[in-house]
Amino acid sequence: MLLTVAVLAAVAVLFVGPGPDGARSEQLSSTAAMGLAVFWMLVGVGAYLLTRRRPIGLALVVLPAILWAVQGAFAMAAIYAAFALLVFATPLILVWREVRRGV
Repeated sequence: MLLTVAVLAAVAVLFVGPGPDGARSEQLSSTAAMGLAVFWMLVGVGAYLLTRRRPIGLALVVLPAILWAVQGAFAMAAIYAAFALLVFATPLILVWREVRRGV
């Protein structure tokens, strides 16, 4: 479901354009819009991989936190990372523990 939303958002960004930049009347190149769309599609693919119990998906889901931390928004990065890890890593860790116990 998250992958579907990411793909629809990517298509919307390409045709409508991002909201905050449009509200500030800033020019946004199509390359930047496509880069943003691909970025969020990667996050959606990461969420899909996590539903298939692939740990690499966790790295893709946490990409926005890494980007925000690089941009200097540490509080937003920490909040997003904590939420993403809580939602996506908890089931992965629980399954891993069960497998290690041999249940």
